[in-house]
Amino acid sequence: MVPTPKLTRRSFAAFCGAATGVAFATPVIGDADSFRALSAKLTGFDESALDPQFATELRHALLVAGHAAGLEELSESTPAAGTAAALALEADIISAWYSGVIPLTPPVVGKLYGALVWSAADFATPPGMCAGGGGWSGAPAR
Repeated sequence: MVPTPKLTRRSFAAFCGAATGVAFATPVIGDADSFRALSAKLTGFDESALDPQFATELRHALLVAGHAAGLEELSESTPAAGTAAALALEADIISAWYSGVIPLTPPVVGKLYGALVWSAADFATPPGMCAGGGGWSGAPAR
């Protein structure tokens, strides 16, 4: 089990300061809905299956981390058709949606129970959630 990083006052203050700077210095790359549309293209899930609040948090974290140009490039191109940095950003976005972990320093769990991995792997359940009475006894559907 990976230990959860401790949020300190100093890291919180640094994050808030960076977020304020990004809010005023970075051009707005679409909105959360357009980011959800991009995420739907990348993950293969329907846009309605993607949580709007997590999309807002993930988009904001990527902007704070300095990926505004990469997000702009991804929104203008097709998936897997860009620079190495854009491909790495695609991988970060896909990983965040499937794992529920927002790629900050240190990483932050944003949506563990709503992560796409639980929909993609229908035989698994999030930690602490029951699969139903006797759900473990039968073979997986696939």
